[in-house]
Amino acid sequence: MSTNTIRCFVRRAFEDSVPTAAAKAVAKTGALVRSWTLRATPAGRRRLALEHGALHSQTREPGLTDLDATGIVHVTAPDINFAGSTSASAKAAGTTDIPVHWYEVGPSTKNDLSVQGESGADGAASQAPLTIVFVHGFTLAGESWYRQFAALRQSMPAARLLTMDLRGHGQTGAVAPELCTVEGAAKDAIAVINERATEGPIMLVGHSLGGLVALNIARTADETLGRRIAGVVLIATSIDRLAAQGVPQVLASPVADAVRETIESSPRQVRKFREAVAALMAPSLAVAVFSRPTDYDVIEFHAAMIHETPLETFVGYLDDLQEHDEFAAAPYLKGRPGAVLVGTRDDVTPREQADLILKEWPDAELVEVPDAGHMLPLEVPDAVNAAIEKVAALVLGGRAGQEGPAGPAL
Repeated sequence: MSTNTIRCFVRRAFEDSVPTAAAKAVAKTGALVRSWTLRATPAGRRRLALEHGALHSQTREPGLTDLDATGIVHVTAPDINFAGSTSASAKAAGTTDIPVHWYEVGPSTKNDLSVQGESGADGAASQAPLTIVFVHGFTLAGESWYRQFAALRQSMPAARLLTMDLRGHGQTGAVAPELCTVEGAAKDAIAVINERATEGPIMLVGHSLGGLVALNIARTADETLGRRIAGVVLIATSIDRLAAQGVPQVLASPVADAVRETIESSPRQVRKFREAVAALMAPSLAVAVFSRPTDYDVIEFHAAMIHETPLETFVGYLDDLQEHDEFAAAPYLKGRPGAVLVGTRDDVTPREQADLILKEWPDAELVEVPDAGHMLPLEVPDAVNAAIEKVAALVLGGRAGQEGPAGPAL
């Protein structure tokens, strides 16, 4: 498959599927035109390379800055090639080490700035009265929460803010497609929580895929952690299987099939396909999921995260999301305060999905954001931050400040 063929295939798949709202967003922002224009010349591509190179630098916004601690938690996952083996040695060898990168702001490390390596603190990780755990969306990274970290560290200085790059994303990097699942991502997040937040109430905040992961955490956490989950905020989240519309459908088929075939071909073909996705789909999708006029820097920041997403991640999570739902998590949310946020112009997880969640979880409050799309943490940070602050106040005010039920009521 030639480079031109790949580019034409990706462009046609996108143009045939992108929602009308995306076209309106393009007209409002002009970001897509600017991004493609820069990609058209060597000088422009060098400029974009420099901008994308700043991702994860922790030195500038857009992106996380002024972190108090960073580190790595190693999660062991079974190697699919050894899953059926009965040999102990083969099973021991048949594992994959996933270096899950985490990022933290808060009082637990304010006096321990040396914690910058693997598996951080000695007891300091349990000082904060509340830990807010942020779980990012598909093709994003912990960086996507930078507007929440910047605001909440000012408005809630006593809280610990904790996020991570889920497997297949950000600095955690590529894993086999078979390991890119909601359940696997929840294990990553739980491992980080167990490393950095061993005591005190936990509040889960999930966006898109991260919302499903948050629900899975609530459902699969052990009894000790389950009792500490005191509140949940779900942002642009589906509780049902992947909606057959909008941007996910662009990626699910036939593009995902082409990605799957490409991964099995030569490294040169993988590089060609990745370049095509980066040049066409990343800026297109980055614009398509915003509805309000948004700064170019923010849209290009989003495109950079899509650009760095390994092809294995697209295949694995999209396969899992086609059939994965979290209706079984509903009993574990009972009695806990929370919020469900949805943009009125979200074509990826529309209002119907929010209504399904609220039907299963009546304790939560619906926050409908006018004229907003799917990328609420970046597009309307004030609305997201206010919802988090409100749920945190309920948690700390006593409604769920004490340990809650570990599971469904009997």
